[in-house]
Amino acid sequence: MKFSCIMTTFNDGAIMRQSVMSVLNQTHTDLELLIVDDGSGPETQAILEEFDDPRLSILPQANDGLSSARNRGLHHAKGDYICFLDADDIRAPWAFAEVARVIAESGAELILVRGAYSSEVTRIAPFFDDAHFKCFQEECAAMGCADLADRKAWAISCEPQSANKFISRDLVDRGKIRFPNDHFFEDILFHAMAVTHARSIEFVNSCNYTYFHRQLHRQTTGSNGTIRFDIIGSARVTLQLFQEHSDFSDARQRGALMLSILRLLKWCEENIAVYHRYAFRLALRETFRGINPLYFILPEGTPDPRCERDVLTRYAKEIMG
Repeated sequence: MKFSCIMTTFNDGAIMRQSVMSVLNQTHTDLELLIVDDGSGPETQAILEEFDDPRLSILPQANDGLSSARNRGLHHAKGDYICFLDADDIRAPWAFAEVARVIAESGAELILVRGAYSSEVTRIAPFFDDAHFKCFQEECAAMGCADLADRKAWAISCEPQSANKFISRDLVDRGKIRFPNDHFFEDILFHAMAVTHARSIEFVNSCNYTYFHRQLHRQTTGSNGTIRFDIIGSARVTLQLFQEHSDFSDARQRGALMLSILRLLKWCEENIAVYHRYAFRLALRETFRGINPLYFILPEGTPDPRCERDVLTRYAKEIMG
């Protein structure tokens, strides 16, 4: 079984060495690493030239943004399963081998994995969606193996982060799943569509990757400027596309997606610069007026490991006035 790992870089510099080596040093060696260089300068280009491994391919392009770079990687990927890794994060050495074992046992099209989070003070903690994995396992233990609809509800409620999933090539092609090239916060759409189109889903409990929150390093989610307005457009498109799928009729899945989106919207509004908040709220209110009212019905059975259902429901009501 061959894995394709897609990594993008834009002037990440020396920090990407450990990311690259964490992929090339996997115990499962049948892999390719596609690094899409999104218009980096000489320093990063020189570092890329250091690597001499036939499994590594560098795909240069003029600077066109993260989504464009990832989509180019998807176009060139030849593996049976595809994953993503940011150029400042790392994979555990056993990551691919563990996922390969799960695929061999289950044949799942989509595999969700746990991760670790390292803050600027080097504190290591479980990633933000760790509670979702634990609660899913507890539900399965108490009520038996969850069916696909339940698995989708839990999966769609997980953090919409690129590194926490392995996706079969067939799923990517069948669902025509790509990143939106005109919005930041692109992971929410890709994540939701991967879950929606999946015909089988498995969860892996072992820690598979480490996400680093670094000081003085370019990270889109760290901005408090107008870039955060893009979450509104990404949320709108995600809800519109999900509504066209048959899974929209499942209240748990619909509620899980809405809670996930509300969590991101609330976080963006709280972290945007104060002088942008009024405009953000107005834009969000106008967007919500065009959303199917069924999205605002959040059933009691909606996966909610963080116990935020009531808070997020109040937030939605505040937006609508």
